[in-house]
Amino acid sequence: MFGLSEDITKIVEKNVPRFVKVLKNSLKMKEEEILIISDHGLEGKKVASMLGYGYYLAAKKKKLPTALLFQDVKKGFMFADEHVVKAMENLPQNSIIIVAVSNKLGRFGENKSFRIFCHEQKHRFLSATGLADVSASHFDVFLEAMCVNYRRMKKKGTAIKKLWDKASEIRVKTEAGTDVVFNVKGMQAIANIGEYHQPGIGGNMPAGEVYIPPSGIDGVNGKVVIDGSMKTDFGAVLLDEPVTITIVDGRVEKVEGKHALLLEETFQRFEDRAKYPERVRLVCELGVGINPGAVLIGSMIMDEKVLGTAHVAMGSNYWFGGEIRTVFHGDQVFKNPTFYVDGKKMEM
Repeated sequence: MFGLSEDITKIVEKNVPRFVKVLKNSLKMKEEEILIISDHGLEGKKVASMLGYGYYLAAKKKKLPTALLFQDVKKGFMFADEHVVKAMENLPQNSIIIVAVSNKLGRFGENKSFRIFCHEQKHRFLSATGLADVSASHFDVFLEAMCVNYRRMKKKGTAIKKLWDKASEIRVKTEAGTDVVFNVKGMQAIANIGEYHQPGIGGNMPAGEVYIPPSGIDGVNGKVVIDGSMKTDFGAVLLDEPVTITIVDGRVEKVEGKHALLLEETFQRFEDRAKYPERVRLVCELGVGINPGAVLIGSMIMDEKVLGTAHVAMGSNYWFGGEIRTVFHGDQVFKNPTFYVDGKKMEM
């Protein structure tokens, strides 16, 4: 079915109840139309199509009007296939869109992002991008991270958000050497807890992080030792040796370590592409993982959610309340953080 191999379809079909659970918990579906967009992935990297098919079978089991569309694998600067764009444009308001793709959904308008489109059309959505980083052997790991106890995760995420919303300064330290300070005065944190029940609302699946933009563009200083995974233009990389970034007045000034060149090349590629290249190296986010089912696998859609990790990101943050708008957003994950909120240690 849908050009999927028999091996893939059998694995997915055994797990339909888990997809039903995700849709029930995260979307509380009623009678909405559901559009699922996926692709066939790369050799040995079929998680995108497996997730797309799983969601399709789960929606059909609930007898909801559902379409599953496949397109070519897209990079961020490419346009989505025409049949996908038309299907999105023709979807009635207050519908559901589920995206599970190997890289990006692709552009479907000159200046409109997928999130803005969904907000305007009151569509709820789930998204999983960058799945080309993931081998099919990690399919079960994804399902574990998608089927956690959402009530407990909500409790943890809401508590952190409440604390961060009131904060003026957040400091993060690790035994590996991270010591970085974020000015967050007046900023609001986002608790991504997998609860997408209101019109126009959606987010990542797996869910499970709290994140906040810095105040302005120059309110971050210190050092971050990345020892989890690193987002590059070539995909996410699990690190066997740490990479250290030095941040001065909100900008990455130095990158050091065995794999530093990968990050430097990533910055350069996006600077070459950007209208405002000076924005690419700006630090735009501080985040903490809260998903107890997630594990580091070298896929940022999963890695940034891992309980016991934190991450910083460089690039764009305008869509969650920041001041930076650019073509890049790259999360960098490090382990075993200790947070200090306005000088007081935060209990996790």
